[in-house]
Amino acid sequence: MSFSNLQLAAPILKAVNLCGYTTPTPVQAQAIPQAIAGLDLIATAQTGTGKTAAFVLPALQRLSVPSTSTKRSKGPRVLVLTPTRELANQVTDAVRTYGKFMHIRSGAILGGMPYFEQQRLLSQPVDLIVATPGRLMDHMERGRIDFSRLEILILDEADRMLDMGFSDAVDTIAAATPASRQTLMFTATMDNTMAKLAQRLMKDPVRVEITGKKTTLEAIEQRLHAADDMQHKNRILNHLISDSGMTRAIIFSGTKKNADQL
Repeated sequence: MSFSNLQLAAPILKAVNLCGYTTPTPVQAQAIPQAIAGLDLIATAQTGTGKTAAFVLPALQRLSVPSTSTKRSKGPRVLVLTPTRELANQVTDAVRTYGKFMHIRSGAILGGMPYFEQQRLLSQPVDLIVATPGRLMDHMERGRIDFSRLEILILDEADRMLDMGFSDAVDTIAAATPASRQTLMFTATMDNTMAKLAQRLMKDPVRVEITGKKTTLEAIEQRLHAADDMQHKNRILNHLISDSGMTRAIIFSGTKKNADQL
């Protein structure tokens, strides 16, 4: 299968070809046709499988056709929720890359960014918004955004969003959108919590599950050191980092406090 088989609009296909992409990844090949067909979708795939394009391309395809909504709204037709600013920026870049030959207006609503620019974005008609839940809720509470003409709600890395405590925010945001919307959920894991979220937000979703490649570590020596207590662990760590033969290392810590102490 090639991207030309996915029924994408000519400007989108032109941008994809310009990137040098000819063959969709497994998650793209399975998810894009279902999303373009207007179905709710749950896609389970790891980072690095091409999942961003798997939802950005169908979203752009929807925007390539004029809205049928009769609502006089400046609000977006597509909303992408991401758990972090870094992911939001990645999605925003993908929208610009694949939508470079389209006349669409998009922008980001993120924490840590100036309010003025976001207010200016929301004061004019916008087609697609990428947002983190906290800052988006802030604008919603101030009455600055209208979702009455929203057509697609996309949850990127939904499992991380719930892990970060955004469950209530996601429910509130979804409740403010039309019941007729299409919902696409992308997640690395699918457990009971995710299943309940899908049950609340989605209508008969189709499932796409991409198994990640097994990483072979044959060239890496692995060791496990069992420590009796914190003092013992610190002595082991001190011994390891005192080795003059070790010039580069990464130490992972479970908490910020422990990282500071280390």
